[in-house]
Amino acid sequence: MRILSKDKYVIAGVITLGIFLLGLFLGLAIEGKRVNYIESVSRRQNLDFGSLQLQYAFIDQLSQDNNCLAVQKTFEHNINNLESTRIRLENFNRDATLNKNELDILKNEYILAQIRYWLLAERTKEVCGSDIVNILYFFSDEEECPDCEKQAFVLTYLKKKFKDKLLIFSFDSKFKDEPMIGLLKNTYAVDKYPSLVIEGNPSSGFKDKNALLEQICPSYKEKTEDCA
Repeated sequence: MRILSKDKYVIAGVITLGIFLLGLFLGLAIEGKRVNYIESVSRRQNLDFGSLQLQYAFIDQLSQDNNCLAVQKTFEHNINNLESTRIRLENFNRDATLNKNELDILKNEYILAQIRYWLLAERTKEVCGSDIVNILYFFSDEEECPDCEKQAFVLTYLKKKFKDKLLIFSFDSKFKDEPMIGLLKNTYAVDKYPSLVIEGNPSSGFKDKNALLEQICPSYKEKTEDCA
C-alpha cells in the first residue's frame, strides 16, 4: 500500500510539473507573439515617418502648398496608428511578466516615435498652417504624482472632444533609458508632476478641463463649439 501511495505521489508530481511546463511554454509563446507584433508595428511606424519626411521635403522644395491636404490626412492617419500602438503597449505592460528587456526596448521606440511625430506636427503648422494644438504630458508613478491618473483622464476627455485637432504626447518621467526625456524635461524645466507643455508653454500641477480649455482655445484659428 505504501508503494502504491508513493507511486501516486510520483505520478501526481509528474502531472503537476507537466502542467506547469505547458503553462510556461504557452506563456512564452504568447509573450513572443506580442513582442513580434508590436515590433512589426514599430517598423511600420518608422516607414510611415520616413514617408512623411519625404512629403514635407517635397512641399518645402517645390512650395506646392496644394499638397498640404493630402499630407495632413496621411499625418492624421499615422497619429491614429500611434495611438493604437500606445493602447496595445499599455495592455502589454499590465499583463507582461516576461521579456522585460524587450518591453523596455518597445517603450523606448514608442517614446522616440512620439517625439518624431510631435516635431512633424510642429512642422505641419509651419508649412501648411495646420490648425492643431500640441500638448506634451509628463507623468510619474502614483507615489510621486497622485494626480497623474486624474490628469490623464481629463486629457483623454479633451482628446475625444477635439479629435485630430489636439495632439497629446505622453512621457513617463521614470523611464531612464531614453535621454530625450531628460532633455525635454530640462528644456521645459519639468521637475513636478503632472506637468504639461501646451504649445511650448510649460505648467505644473493638475489642470481641470476649464483650465486646460483656457490655455488650448486661444491657439486655434477656427473656434470650435468647445471653445465658444
